[in-house]
Amino acid sequence: MITDTPRVFFPVLVRKGGYPRKDDGSYYDYAYYRSHVAVDCQHRCVYCDATDTEVEAMQLEHFRPKSFEEFQDLVNDPLNLYYACARCNRWKWDHWPARGTPYTHDGENGFIDPFREDGDRLKYFEVKTDGQIEPVQPPADYMIRLLHLKREFLRKLREKRLLLVELRLQRTALKAELQADLEAGRLSDPGIMLEFIEKSERFDALLG
Repeated sequence: MITDTPRVFFPVLVRKGGYPRKDDGSYYDYAYYRSHVAVDCQHRCVYCDATDTEVEAMQLEHFRPKSFEEFQDLVNDPLNLYYACARCNRWKWDHWPARGTPYTHDGENGFIDPFREDGDRLKYFEVKTDGQIEPVQPPADYMIRLLHLKREFLRKLREKRLLLVELRLQRTALKAELQADLEAGRLSDPGIMLEFIEKSERFDALLG
């Protein structure tokens, strides 16, 4: 499981708060809070973890669906607004299996609230070295199926992130080793440089 700091996937999210209100104390129309919510969510889709530089369209998503009467008072509440890519937002739509309860899932089906203390998504999802995502505990399997989190585009995106992190680490180590060899008057190991070049070629292939 990927748990590096800073994290490659699913960072811990914290609400910044301090959302502006009208003079009468009510919230503005929910669209007003787009930039605030984007910052809260670290400019990532809260479901698939794609950043707003990796996908074409990001949207404000009503975590508790605005189509349900019991959630009408949350329509403009920034605490119910999440950043989501257009596809995840469309597939989630008004699905809410825990309806009628105060919870976000029923123990099997539903959604992880990444802003809750128990909302560390790396406790629910595992990202494999090939970029594939697997459920660790419910409701991750439900979310993977509903939101198509195994789609090839996302798998390649995750694989690219992993490879980029690996390349950066190897580049730092290679630079240090080459510098040490230069100072000691040693010949550098060509195998190490070849490995770095091959990984760079893999990364270029993913970009293409």
